[in-house]
Amino acid sequence: MFFEKLTEIMRIFCIYFLRFIYLNMLWGLFTLAGLVVFGFSPATIAVYRVQEKLIEEKHIPSIWKTFWQAYRSNFWSANKLGFVLTIIGGIIYFDLQFFIMMDHAWSYYAGILFYILSVWYMIMLLYIIPVSTSYSLTLFGKLKQAFIIGMLHPIKTILMAISLAGTVYILLMFPQLLITIGISLISFIVMIFGKTAVEHVSELKHRVAQQQTVKQT
Repeated sequence: MFFEKLTEIMRIFCIYFLRFIYLNMLWGLFTLAGLVVFGFSPATIAVYRVQEKLIEEKHIPSIWKTFWQAYRSNFWSANKLGFVLTIIGGIIYFDLQFFIMMDHAWSYYAGILFYILSVWYMIMLLYIIPVSTSYSLTLFGKLKQAFIIGMLHPIKTILMAISLAGTVYILLMFPQLLITIGISLISFIVMIFGKTAVEHVSELKHRVAQQQTVKQT
């Protein structure tokens, strides 16, 4: 019985490991196909979409087909989202560095403000792709929804951040893993936490809508 369970665990591990390698290969190829700058965001969204499908359904007929459909359908919207996130992140980072270097009392408080903004930005980043794969929203709607979900789930957000920090540390310690399964493993962790948070918020919205309907009747 013990060896049967061990064999099953090893079988599942090997299946996931091979999927992660395959997804990483697709991500790398399609990132290069978009000349990196235009390929990075849609390829990343496509990886998350495949992971979402695998988490929901355990098995999908074709990883390649799911990846390609997500890449193609989200190409422009993903690039737009990536561009906006890069601009926002760049503004926060350079302003934070600027105020840290300034030797004035007001710059100290401005630095604290931008530090808080950077934390909010990181919270939004954690949930932006799970939101993007789950909802059909405008760009601003995605940003707002990701921030709200993160703030509504502080414990889950902290656990996700700790899990990602530990994972990134291990991947940097072992570059071979970073190259073979890096983006796949990170996307899997984000979707495990992010998907449950998104579903919880959707359930809350549904309950509130039902209660309002009952009150109106």
